[in-house]
Formats: sequence, structure tokens, C-alpha cells
Amino acid sequence: MTPGPQIGTQLPKKPQTTLTDAVAAETDDPFTVEHLNVGNIGLFNAVNASLDLFAERVWIGELGITTEGWSEERKTAVSNRLLDEFETLPVFVSDTEFEGHYSRFSKQLIWPAFHYIMPEMPQWHGWEKSAYEAALATCERFADRIVDIYRDGDIIWVNDYHLMLLPKLIRERLPGAKIGFFLHIPFPSSEIFRCLHVRKELLEGMLGADVVGLQTFSYKRHLIQTAKRVLGVTGSPSGLTLDRGHVVVGQYAMGLDPVGVEGKWSNATVGELIEFLNEKYSGKYLLVGRDKLDHVKGVRQKLLGYECFLEANPEFASKTVLTQIALTTAEHNELQVQVMDVVNRINSKFGNIEHQPVVFFHKDIPYSQYLALLSAADAMVITSLRDGMNLTSHEYVICQREKKSPLVLSEFVGTYGSFNGGALGVNPMDTRAIAQAIKDALVMSDEEKLARWNLLHRQVLTNSASSFVSSFISDIESAHAEAERH
Repeated sequence: MTPGPQIGTQLPKKPQTTLTDAVAAETDDPFTVEHLNVGNIGLFNAVNASLDLFAERVWIGELGITTEGWSEERKTAVSNRLLDEFETLPVFVSDTEFEGHYSRFSKQLIWPAFHYIMPEMPQWHGWEKSAYEAALATCERFADRIVDIYRDGDIIWVNDYHLMLLPKLIRERLPGAKIGFFLHIPFPSSEIFRCLHVRKELLEGMLGADVVGLQTFSYKRHLIQTAKRVLGVTGSPSGLTLDRGHVVVGQYAMGLDPVGVEGKWSNATVGELIEFLNEKYSGKYLLVGRDKLDHVKGVRQKLLGYECFLEANPEFASKTVLTQIALTTAEHNELQVQVMDVVNRINSKFGNIEHQPVVFFHKDIPYSQYLALLSAADAMVITSLRDGMNLTSHEYVICQREKKSPLVLSEFVGTYGSFNGGALGVNPMDTRAIAQAIKDALVMSDEEKLARWNLLHRQVLTNSASSFVSSFISDIESAHAEAERH
């Protein structure tokens, strides 16, 4: 299953759990169900932290493996087992539909454009008519699957940019359904969005919902202004008025489950790793970062800023280490080469046999090691060029409950505004600003560290996973009730 395109459906009476799974076909008849820990983990954890809000839930998504050649009997058997054991239902799409919808339309058109990268590179094919047709066909299959299991009173929660076309399709089939749509990535300004050849289709698709949720006030404003210009509808601070009625457009800051993270942080293994790191980096400053290695996460900009910091402050060159975890992606091999060029240059220029200024992991590390690294850090540096609610920063704040080290955070991350000045904000395109922020973090007084951490920690607790889910579900209920009254 690809957890990005999912719908959480609230159903009555039966308590349950949720799980993301992949089905692997071994022979023509038997199959196994394997846990697949990828996708929108933040959404999964948020819903999983809110079990008391649901009498019953069903997750719907693609399997993420080819199902071509499967018999109807096999599809039925897989569907029944996933529903019975894991409250999950698969949507079966062809390989051609998956490639056109996910690989081209979603990843080569929507994703780059919504992160302010115009998708016009020669190797990108999201503009092609066949890509849109595959996306529409896939969303049609999702809509049909939902109709098959829908019961009066259900809440249908559609998640993320892969399924922007879906709410309208559901509304056409189930006019009286309670539907919410949440976008887990930035919504761009009107000047960017209006360049898309399917701008009207995307907007109309989203606005089939009773509530459209975005991560920040600016993303909400962008959507309202864009819909007014493209569709000619009436807008207000609360949303948009269509022929069928009012659609609420709201901002919802998705957080994490603080209790869950603190429980893992309190594990004895994490404590031992923290002691090891403190001893290993005794007398040195430890900077940390953990990002996907793609253009929008700003890993190269971070390294250039760090290089500038070392050049401007030679007294720190022999006693500062940046440990960067770069999560592997399927694309951007050219970026990987550019990043490694900077890493090698920094280590050659400022390193020696006893000291390596950059420790670069081009892979993820175990979660216990990750939590220990966050806890031992003297600062965390996040320089995304454009990002949604970066929950890595939330994990860092929780792990810093003892040390209370500063957070350097890009102004273009959705989390930045909600932190109310607790983070050291930077423009990720300004190398000197990154360098100065790193120095400010490392020389900051204990009093300022405490004051800033208290601001950050308060927001992490306030904007928790459970508050995100409860507020969004509540708004769907109230918006639908208001629509029925009119």
C-alpha cells in the first residue's frame, strides 16, 4: 500500500486498529501480508493516537505492487483478509494507471509545482494527457471502492495531493456524504498554480469536500485566492461559496504524539546511546540534520551554509561536527553528486586525521539512534526550500527536554510560523544567514536557550497529533450539518 493516497473512513460501533500493509504474491494461490513502514507515517501516527475518536475505521489505498494477472478470486481473498485482520481495503489499479498517476502526474507535476519548482524538465512527463487520464482513472477506482463499503453517517477523509481529484468523484456518487480533504504539502501561490494545465480540474476535485484542510494560514489564503481567480467563486476568510453551498477551508497544524515519542525516548537503549554520543563528541559542538535527499529539502544549501560558517569562524573548525542523515529517494542522482561534492570539499578543507567536520549517512538509521542523536545535539539545522509541517523539528524539541539546544529552521517550513519565534529562522537561499544562525545557536546563553525551548515545547504539545485529528473531524461534522440546514 502507498500510505500517501489513503482515505480514513469513520464507521459506527466496532473498535479497531489500523495498519499499513503490502500483499506479496508468492504463488498463484497463497499470499503473505507484510508490514510496510513507508509513506505518510505522520498521518498514520496521528490517527493511531486518536483511537477514542473512532468507533471503527477503514484504511483504503493502493498495494504498491503489481496485481496484473491476479484473478478475481485472488483479489477477493486478499481484500477479505486485509479487511478482516487489518481494517484495510486495497484498490486494484493496472501498472499503466499506477505509473501514469503516481510516477508522472503526482510526482512529476503536482509535487514539484506545489514546492515552487515548475515541472518543465525534459525528463518529467506529468504534463502529458495520458498522465492525467491515469490519475482520473485511479481516483475513479478509489471512488468506486468507497461506494462499495459506504454506510450512512460515515466520514470519508481523503488525504494528500495524489487524490485531489477524488472528493468531487465521491460527491457525485454520494451527494449526502460527509467528506473532508487534507493536503499534507504546501499549496502554492496563485501565480504558480494557475500555470497548471489541469488547474480547474484539481480545484473542483478538492472542493467536492465539505472541508478542505491545509497546514498553514498562508496555504489557506493561497487556495482561497486561487479558487476565486480560476473558478470565479465567492471567497471569505472561512472558505468558498459554490453553487452547491459553502466549502470550509481551514488550517490545521498536524503534530506528533508527544506521549508516544517520549515513551520511546525514555527507553534504556536510547539513554545508553546518548551517553555514548556525549562521550564521543565531548569538547565538540554537534549539529544534526535528517532530510530526504531531494531538491526541496535544502540539504545542499545547509552544507553550503555550514561551509560558510567554518570559513568565517575558524576557531570552530576543529571542534564542530555536522551529522547529516540523508534519506534515499528514487530520483535526483544529479543532486546526490552535488551534495557529495560539498561534503568532500568541507572535509578536505577543514578536516584532518583526527577530525571530520561532516559525517554523512546516505541512509536512515535505527529510530533509537536517531532519538539519541537528537538528544545529544547542540543544534538542529533544517533548511528546506519549501516544506509542510516538518515533524522532525517536533521530535527534536521533545528529545531536547534536558539539554534545550536551539533549533535553526527555514522560514519556508510550515512549522516555522506555529513556533512563534522559538526557532532561529533562516532564508535557506542565504548562505551567510545560515552561517550566522549556526553561530548564534552555538554561542547562545543558557537563559535564551531555555526561553526558546519553552516556546517550542508549548507549541509541540498544543499542536499534537490528537488535536489535529479531533479538530479536523469535528469541522467536517459541523460543516456538513451547516450545509444540510441550508
